[in-house]
Amino acid sequence: MWNEQRFSLLLVWGIMLIFGISNPSVGSDKDYVYLIYLENRIKKIFPDSLDQADSLALILIEKANELGNDSLASLGWFFRGEVAYYRGHFDLSGDYYQKSINFLDSINAPEKKAVYYNNLGLVRYFEQRYNEALRAFLKSSDYERISGNDYGFAQCLHNIALVQEKAGRFKKAENYFRHSLSLFFQMDSLADAAAVLNDYAIFLRGQERFDMAIEKYNEAMAIYEKLDDSENIAKVKCNLGALFLHKKEYQTAAIYLEESLNYFKDMSSSAYLINLYSLFGDLYFEQGRTALAVIFYERAEDAAKNMGWDHLRQENLYSLFKALKAEKEYEKALEALEQYTRFKDSLIISNNAFLRETIDNELETLLMEKELDLMKAKNNQMKLVLIIIGLVLFLGWGGWFLYGRNQLLMKEKERRLLEQKLHQLQVEPHLIFNVLLSIQNYVIEDKKNEAIEYIHDIGELIRSILDYGEKELIYLEDEIDILNKYLKVQCRRFFPSNGYNEVRAYMTSGSGYLLVPPLLVRPLLDILFMQGKIRNSQRFGIEIRYEQQKKQLEMTLETRGIILDHKLSESGIELIKQRLELMPKGSKVASPQFIDVVSEGVKIGNKLKIVLPLIEESDDDYFLPKSAGISPHLSVSHFNKGC
Repeated sequence: MWNEQRFSLLLVWGIMLIFGISNPSVGSDKDYVYLIYLENRIKKIFPDSLDQADSLALILIEKANELGNDSLASLGWFFRGEVAYYRGHFDLSGDYYQKSINFLDSINAPEKKAVYYNNLGLVRYFEQRYNEALRAFLKSSDYERISGNDYGFAQCLHNIALVQEKAGRFKKAENYFRHSLSLFFQMDSLADAAAVLNDYAIFLRGQERFDMAIEKYNEAMAIYEKLDDSENIAKVKCNLGALFLHKKEYQTAAIYLEESLNYFKDMSSSAYLINLYSLFGDLYFEQGRTALAVIFYERAEDAAKNMGWDHLRQENLYSLFKALKAEKEYEKALEALEQYTRFKDSLIISNNAFLRETIDNELETLLMEKELDLMKAKNNQMKLVLIIIGLVLFLGWGGWFLYGRNQLLMKEKERRLLEQKLHQLQVEPHLIFNVLLSIQNYVIEDKKNEAIEYIHDIGELIRSILDYGEKELIYLEDEIDILNKYLKVQCRRFFPSNGYNEVRAYMTSGSGYLLVPPLLVRPLLDILFMQGKIRNSQRFGIEIRYEQQKKQLEMTLETRGIILDHKLSESGIELIKQRLELMPKGSKVASPQFIDVVSEGVKIGNKLKIVLPLIEESDDDYFLPKSAGISPHLSVSHFNKGC
């Protein structure tokens, strides 16, 4: 997209030079004094009071015409051109500049003519009427040479370079850029040299000479930083963002564009905001984020439309059309395309003498017309399809929603059960292997009674695991029973001769009919038995307590005399967390807390605390029928002698 900020030349006032050439020879002294008053009054209120300045300029023109003073009449039209320019009415501004030039035909005023032609070229450039812009800039350069104004001549070369680029005459454009840059450096005019470097870099970017373009941007940036020119630094960053966007380096592009946008938002600069919004639209469109692209293209379109800047609307409209089409907003897309086509046709008419079309390389005029017809047909078909789809959705939505929700719940339940089974399949072989080793030791040591008792205990444990292993939730009383069986088997395996130690699972308060995950803390217990360290001076104990507290069930695993390192416990706690994540949908479970138990400055054990939600029989359908003959309120304790 063409970017207005590229144009380096601000309107050249030359007020002292221009306004000093007034002709007092015609009319009375009183009339002349009044005209000078009007001139000074306009200069004083411009550009703060544009309406008043325009009214006074009309009076100045009328009085100058009455007195036959062409110089002051020309000045009045120049003022009107300035007012129209600041309002963004470039077509009207150009017409007023042309009238001001016409009044100077019979006057020898090369300095004034150079400025007027330069401003005329500027607004014609903004309107993309490049033939007229080139003629005006060439005229301006002639008058600058006649008047010996090297600075003005260098500016003309810069402007001609921009027009030649638009004409597709790239070699000539580059020569003009270089000559202009050389003259500004010779005059030590750094700000103007930086402006040429910026536009030269944009030209190089269009030629895909990216490395050289970045070099020129950096040179311009260095000059603006030296001059402490924040506005032009923001402009260069905008252009760098456009370059990296073209290279598809989106992250770098976004950084430059964001920095530039932040500056111009604070400055409320409409012209640059329009360009930045459009560039952000390009950025998001390139990334496939078309909804965001539409938002930024529409911001650019609204701002340009409010300002009356059709030259900035043209290419943005085509970008908006593509984004709307991608979003399937066909009606809005058609409106954008039709508006774009009108602007494009107007441009072709105004530049058919020599200007090669460079704005749209994607579609030729015929293809555009065909696409417009096709889009209209598709839009009509889409309306009919949407009506039919709406009826089908209205009739089928209810049943589909209920069926889909039920299927999702079933699949989620199956997934949780499958994950639980996989975990159990991984753990059970290890337990059985350890049990077989223990039985082997009893046989070797000829301890038949202990072996028989141990086989009975392991049989009871395996039966319970088989009964409850496939369930997601079981009764708390059954969980306590299976935990005590598990603790008894493991103590016989790992601590067969440790004296009288307390190892138990019990409930201090609550209902035995509450539902809990089976063997929830087993992963940590496995690690505890296999890798825990027993303090020789202290008898060890393991307690697993369940306590109902208001609307939650607190489970505490506490060890005494047997210590587990935090690093070793991590894998077990992680498995417990995964089990908790498989709790029925809607259950909120806090993360387990694992801490050391310290007495008199010495670590004597560990404590794991898990807070579970209260789940009763009516809350879920994963539990087993309660065991016959067991009271719903219980306190179960096992004091194992020698485990």
